[in-house]
Amino acid sequence: MDTRSFSSSPTLSRQRSYERLQVDADRLFDIGWLIVRLTQELRQMLSAEPSPTPPQLFGSLRRNAERWFVWEMLHQHTKSIARILDLQQLFPERDLFIRKLQEEREQQIDQFSQLLISKRWDTLRDDDTSWRKFAKVMFGLSETPETSERFFALTDYIHMLTLVILGKEQPYLNDTADPEPSPTETTDTPAPGLIATRAELKLFLRQEWFDKFSTDKKRFTMKWREDFVNALLDSDCGEAIIADYTNETHDRKLIVKGVIVGCLKAEKVLDGSDLSIARTILYPNGVAQDQAAVAEAQTKAKTLSSYIGQYKKQKHEKLYYWIQDWVETHPAETAET
Repeated sequence: MDTRSFSSSPTLSRQRSYERLQVDADRLFDIGWLIVRLTQELRQMLSAEPSPTPPQLFGSLRRNAERWFVWEMLHQHTKSIARILDLQQLFPERDLFIRKLQEEREQQIDQFSQLLISKRWDTLRDDDTSWRKFAKVMFGLSETPETSERFFALTDYIHMLTLVILGKEQPYLNDTADPEPSPTETTDTPAPGLIATRAELKLFLRQEWFDKFSTDKKRFTMKWREDFVNALLDSDCGEAIIADYTNETHDRKLIVKGVIVGCLKAEKVLDGSDLSIARTILYPNGVAQDQAAVAEAQTKAKTLSSYIGQYKKQKHEKLYYWIQDWVETHPAETAET
């Protein structure tokens, strides 16, 4: 199939696709009906070929667009639950949790809209004809296995995010209602923005990019990172970080993250080029291979890369020396829990 028919003006076309998906996200990604239909199809596939050997099964999948789509969608289904449970743990208060899920969904839809096939996503209807047509179009695009894997992973994650946003997460997640306050719970009011900043920075350092560039996975565990964030925000640097991080300007958050990454890299916690680290942070699932998306991703990655290098500036000197001291004085005895 000629993929050029999907986008005569790549930048404009992708923007329109992104806006359309965002506006109608609750409907377009609440695809429980699709999972039901694909599950029924899988049962029919297996009943028609009782006890197929693995070579027979996978050979059939490679030759048939519909069977391939069924298998890949169901194989990926619910794999994103762990990521949402992490967010739930970091944001136990229900309203804040939902707001963070909505922000996360916007970012994931932005990545999803970079895929050529995303322009056909809103053609799906609750019937057996539309998903079969969609499967054939996707199969005919002949994209790389990495791109297909990215599509199925993003689709599942956005679907699971949507279920929780709509209150349909049971039985996938534990009860997400606000916990009952403990009789011994402190009534002290935290500094404005502290809870959200602490949770978001912990989430940022828990992501896969950190392990990819970590110089010592046994030392710089999840617990080590959480202790680091707690101590940082409780330090003399915390007030300034919270003020910057809660600034309405989106770039301020990115600058805070970039400078912290730069300091950790300078202290040999992380290793890799600034650009490589920035690209992996922003695009953990890769970038769609069309010219406009690649150019946009490169610009954003260069921006974050420049922020990573800003740790050297005099205005960040206090933060750098604090992080230097903390890394030196906190070896591996903070074991993972």
